[in-house]
Amino acid sequence: MTLELIRVDDRLIHGQVLVGWTRSLGVDHIMVADDKVGADPLQSTLMRMAAPTGVKVSILSIEKAAAALGGGEFDGDRVLALVRGPAELSQLRRAGVPFDRVNVGNVHSGPGRSKLTKEVYASAEELATWRELIQAGVQLFAQWLPDQARTDLGPIVQRG
Repeated sequence: MTLELIRVDDRLIHGQVLVGWTRSLGVDHIMVADDKVGADPLQSTLMRMAAPTGVKVSILSIEKAAAALGGGEFDGDRVLALVRGPAELSQLRRAGVPFDRVNVGNVHSGPGRSKLTKEVYASAEELATWRELIQAGVQLFAQWLPDQARTDLGPIVQRG
């Protein structure tokens, strides 16, 4: 198994992931690590239906996703892992998934959320989680689509 990319995107599986990232990375397996969607058969089915032909989709709780990634369940696959937000990303890391680079695609605005980039907003709690990940050596970069410029989120989060 090759973990091609871990992406934080509160929409999880959607057009940008399916068209942009799977094609540019040559991904043949999308894994969603999310406790809520993993426990919701309807949402899981809808996400699976959205996947392009030939791309496997696994929708797992964070603990099961970590076990699958570490246990050889996806051997031979080129995997794109998706999580909803920084809390889920941190949980995945604490569950034993090693990573040092994360693409942050879209985290919506809302009450009590600060704008970090055009597409990324964070609450005070999420900023603290982003900072912990950065201190642990994780590089965070915002990039909506593969052909767009990357923005290093490290300095932005530290100021935020």
